[in-house]
Amino acid sequence: MQIDVDLGSLTALIIDDSRYARSFIKTALQSFGFRTILEAGDGPTGLETMRTTPVQLVIVDHDMSPMNGIDFTRYVRSGDLVPCIDVTILMVSGDAAKETVFMARNAGVNEFLVKPISAESLYRRIRNAMINPKAFVQTPGFTGPDRRSLARPPAGIAERRTRPPLPKPPPLVAPPGSAPSSSAAAPPPQPVKPPTAERTSHRKFAAGQVIFQEGERGDVAYVVESGRVAIFKTVDGAKVVLGQIKTNGVFGEMALIDNEPRMASAEAVEDTTCLVIPMAALKAQIGKTPDLVILVLETLLHDIRKMGRELGQVRAALEKRRA
Repeated sequence: MQIDVDLGSLTALIIDDSRYARSFIKTALQSFGFRTILEAGDGPTGLETMRTTPVQLVIVDHDMSPMNGIDFTRYVRSGDLVPCIDVTILMVSGDAAKETVFMARNAGVNEFLVKPISAESLYRRIRNAMINPKAFVQTPGFTGPDRRSLARPPAGIAERRTRPPLPKPPPLVAPPGSAPSSSAAAPPPQPVKPPTAERTSHRKFAAGQVIFQEGERGDVAYVVESGRVAIFKTVDGAKVVLGQIKTNGVFGEMALIDNEPRMASAEAVEDTTCLVIPMAALKAQIGKTPDLVILVLETLLHDIRKMGRELGQVRAALEKRRA
């Protein structure tokens, strides 16, 4: 996937009642170059955010409560609650039925994407909406982007248009290869580098080297290719080892899945080589997993973190007794 447009000046809003889904989309948007990304866990919160903050792109889930994505889109296009009624809306849905797609289109969405989504498919839809925006229609019966996919009706179909086609709006971002603006006030466009956030790599750690510390934010996971890694907690100033990870073992993945700080520290017991898996690469694969499985996984991780804290305290107490 090649990132060939600069999306850094745009503000995106992600609306989804799944924390994991929001995290996956946010990671993808960051790899596309977005610098300002807002989040909301439901439709009403998203509307309140849009009422006070200018937004150029909204990515909304279809299946939410108490307001689903289609109702949210209708509220936006009505103009009663938010000022930016012509904002670009991309809807994500696990329901690919024709009726759902038609309802979303008639509500006023710009793009419709069926789950499971990939970073590449998401980027293509956003890129197309930003470079080739559709004319915005406001009539008594419909408000939203032009629903026509053809400039003229197919052969044998009567033309229902009574007025000339609406002019095509200018792109929201500069198309690739376009000449820089001559305006003195506009800063020169910066070259957009292809993201490396989804690429795995290899790292070597010397014996005794700390790989990460308890409480840090996690952005990568590790697979031991050779060597050994100790997982330990610090309890009352004492180092308490919870276990060791050997060849082909995985560690550090929990912080990437549940977005919580590292539950323990990791240290190379001997000279160790690890495969480093970035957050975007891991979540691109987990993004294909049903939401129910993700919910069960997050519940298990919560219990594992709790047991890890208790195990650290118990082993620390045993060490004191032995001493």
